[in-house]
Amino acid sequence: MRIGTIIVLVVIALFLLLPIISGRAPIPGDLKAREIGLFLGGLFGYWLDAFRTMFSALGMSIIKH
Repeated sequence: MRIGTIIVLVVIALFLLLPIISGRAPIPGDLKAREIGLFLGGLFGYWLDAFRTMFSALGMSIIKH
């Protein structure tokens, strides 16, 4: 397996696991639309907050509230 494939898999795993571990994106118990929506909302909400915090720390206000 090439190193690039391993790096891509690690990035995808971090993208999904960090919000789950933090408790922002609950793992869906079944495939109901509400549970999938809560998961996706938590997932993207986590990353939106993370990028807001990062840009704020850098002194950039690219993402408005």
